[in-house]
Amino acid sequence: MTRRLKIADPTLMIWVLLATLLGFFFIFDAGYAREIAQNRSPFSGEIRQQFFALIAGIVAFCGLSLISPEKWKRWSKGLWVISFVSLLLVKAPVIGLTLNGAARWIKLGPVTIQPAEFAKLAVILYLAGLLAHRDQWKAKPARDWGQNLDRNFMKWLPRLLPALWVLIAIWLIEDEPDLGTASIVAGIAGAMFLAGGVRWKSILGIGAVGALMIGWLVTHESYRMDRFNAHATRWEAEHVDTMGYQTVQSELAMAMGGAFGVGPGGGRGKQVMPAATTDFMMTTVAEEMGFVGSMAVLTVLGAICFRLIKLAGKAATPFGGLVLAGFAAWIGVQTSVNIMMANGFLPAIGVPLPFLSYGGSSLMALWMALGVSNSVLLAKPVEVDSKEAARAPSGHRGRNRRARLSGA
Repeated sequence: MTRRLKIADPTLMIWVLLATLLGFFFIFDAGYAREIAQNRSPFSGEIRQQFFALIAGIVAFCGLSLISPEKWKRWSKGLWVISFVSLLLVKAPVIGLTLNGAARWIKLGPVTIQPAEFAKLAVILYLAGLLAHRDQWKAKPARDWGQNLDRNFMKWLPRLLPALWVLIAIWLIEDEPDLGTASIVAGIAGAMFLAGGVRWKSILGIGAVGALMIGWLVTHESYRMDRFNAHATRWEAEHVDTMGYQTVQSELAMAMGGAFGVGPGGGRGKQVMPAATTDFMMTTVAEEMGFVGSMAVLTVLGAICFRLIKLAGKAATPFGGLVLAGFAAWIGVQTSVNIMMANGFLPAIGVPLPFLSYGGSSLMALWMALGVSNSVLLAKPVEVDSKEAARAPSGHRGRNRRARLSGA
C-alpha cells in the first residue's frame, strides 16, 4: 500500500522550520560583512548554498517520510555499511576531497558532501534496528571460570560487536581529522545505549573503552595536546592571538552582548573570526541579541529536543521510539557542545550549531533525520489480540508497545 505524505506532528515541524529560518537570518547576518569585503553580493556564497541544501533537504524529507518504518528497520544495517564505506572514501583518490589538511569530503561532480554528518543518522538507524527487539542477556550458571568462559563470555562477546563497529566509525571520523563530529557520534551512541536498555555494566565498560580511546586520540596528535594545553592559558600573551584567538574573540563578543545585545548587524566578532557562520555562530547571536536572544534560540532547539523525547515515549514501536530518542540526543548533545565551545568552556573542536550554522551536509542530514522521524511517527500501533494478551505472561503483556530493550 502506497503511503501518502503527511506531517505526523505539526508542532515539531513548526519548531524545526523556525530553527531553520533563524539559521538563514544569522548566516546572512554573520557573513554579509565578509561577502561585501570580498566585493561579492551579500546573498552569494554561503547563504545561496545553504538555500540549495535546504531545498535538497526538504525533498529528502518528503521522500523519506513515504518509506515505512519496517523498511527503515530492515535497511538499517545496509545503510550503516554504506555510511561506513563513505567514511573510507573521503581519502580515496579522485572523489576524496582534502581542504586545509582535512580529508572530510566526497566530491561527486558539482556536489560536495561530508559523510560524517550523515553518519549521525546512520548510527541512529543502525542501533535502533539492533536494540529494538533484542533479548535481555541472562548469564547461565557455571561451576568454574572455564565453564563460565564457554557458556557466557563467548556468547556475550558477539553482543558487543555493534559497539565495536561504532567505535571504529568514530576513529575513522577522528582520523579525517574531525574530533568534534566524532564526539557527537559517540554521544548519540551512548544515549541510544541508555534508551535501548543496555545494562549499566556494559555501558560503563563501553564508556571506559571509549574514554581511553578519546584520551589516546587527543594525546597521540601533538597539535591537539597543544590546543588543549593552550586553552587553559588562552588569555596569556603567547596564545591570545594564536591558538586561543577564536575562543578569546568569541568570549569578548558574547560579553559585549550583555542582556539585550548590540543589535542586528552591529556585532564586531563576526568581522574578525574565521568561523563566524559555522562553529561560532552562537557568538553573533549572543553579541547582537544578548542573553535574551541567546535564550530564545536555545529555547527553540530545546523545544525540538523535548518534543522528540515526548514523541519517543508515545511511539508505536520500540524502533520508532529509539529513532526519535536518537534524533533528540543528536540535537541536544551537539547544541551543548557548540555552546560550551563558544563560551570558552571547551576548546574549539569544530561543532556546528544544529539548523543555525552554515553547512549544507549538516542541514540536509538534519532534514533527512526529520523525514525518518516523520516516517516512524506515521506508523500505527500494533493491535494486540485480547485472547493472546490474556494468555501471555504478565511480565510481557504489551511488550510490542513498549521499548523494553535489552542489555548487551
